[in-house]
Amino acid sequence: MKIKKIDNIMFRVKNLNKSLEFYQKVLGLKKVWEDKKNNMVGFQCAGNDSEIVIHKNKDIPNPDFSFLVDDVEEFVKDCKKKGYKIEKEPFEVRCGKLAVLRDLDNNKIPIIDLSKFRGKPRYD
Repeated sequence: MKIKKIDNIMFRVKNLNKSLEFYQKVLGLKKVWEDKKNNMVGFQCAGNDSEIVIHKNKDIPNPDFSFLVDDVEEFVKDCKKKGYKIEKEPFEVRCGKLAVLRDLDNNKIPIIDLSKFRGKPRYD
């Protein structure tokens, strides 16, 4: 198993509507999805499908990022077999599963998959 790319970078904001305008008009990002239940909005940079996500969740570190893998559960199983530490076991998120590994220097490595979207990004 391997990391495919940086999937997203997330920023916590105080006001989604005001921030939405900033990210679109000032940074030139395209809004591609919105999750009203979880107070999140996803944007895409021109030329690739990596996302910038703004949110209001105080439980998510600020800033935050995730690396895309094909299958989080298989990636975690493989890491466990090799003796590496799993900080947070796989759990459900909007697009699939997320887990957090620890590297040899105790850095957090968040991994995410698109299993709910059949492996492809989905936009509203």
